[in-house]
Amino acid sequence: MNRKSGGLMQELDKQEAGSLRTLSRQSLEPLYEQLAARIGAQIDSGELSAGTKLESEAELIARYGVSRITVRQAIAVLRKQGRLMARRGKGTFVAERVVSQRLDTLQGFYDALRSQGLEPQLQLLEFSPDAGLQDLARPSEADLPVRLKRLYSLDGQPFALVVGYLPIRAGEMSAEHARQMTVYQILSEHLGIRVAHADVTIRCQRPPADVAKLFGLKRSESMLVMDRQSFAHDRSVCEAMRIYIVAERYQFSLHVAGALDIARSVKPVASDDRPLLRRAASSVE
Repeated sequence: MNRKSGGLMQELDKQEAGSLRTLSRQSLEPLYEQLAARIGAQIDSGELSAGTKLESEAELIARYGVSRITVRQAIAVLRKQGRLMARRGKGTFVAERVVSQRLDTLQGFYDALRSQGLEPQLQLLEFSPDAGLQDLARPSEADLPVRLKRLYSLDGQPFALVVGYLPIRAGEMSAEHARQMTVYQILSEHLGIRVAHADVTIRCQRPPADVAKLFGLKRSESMLVMDRQSFAHDRSVCEAMRIYIVAERYQFSLHVAGALDIARSVKPVASDDRPLLRRAASSVE
């Protein structure tokens, strides 16, 4: 290929790339919806990966030849879809994948991830036969001395810390079993305990300093915090758990028959934390 032909091919390639970014003003579809679809396609293709900072408003205006209001409307659409997220003072970023879990079924935390085609990375941070005895987060009335801590990550980014409290016989397990088995598997397969029901509370609060450091959060930032107590058929507490979750990465859904009276579900708390919702017969790990 001679130099002239090569230059022509390069020019055609540039024109083709430009046409892919051109929005149609003759289309019945509003420009902001076209722009939202174009950016969404870049996210789907991986051209814009999770955590990537989106171009500035000025750059998008210049690239697509649209007004500032069009750009803002497009970004608003993608934020509403959960595909973009704004970070104050830093800009707009491609959102990390959000995990969804139902609260009206006994589905484990790990199972909720697997059911959505996600394979979390798991790291066992602690497995102690007696650390739970001195832990104030453990229900005081429960005989659950064994404590385990596991860190869950998605796409290489930590998003949840599980702190579980178990009966003394769970301390006989190997560390490998403690890493691999879910809490409910430990109860049923290792201890022979069947869970009759569970109570779960969910709230938003600032995490302890060590947890905030683990996730690279400022002390002023909040996380989702879930507490669970599971009960055996004799009504004894057979396990307890606290989970810290990066709020942007997780959401809960609930199906109820008839009207849901939110006002009656909200209970006041003594601290400055936000109100919590309580739901029975649910599971989070």
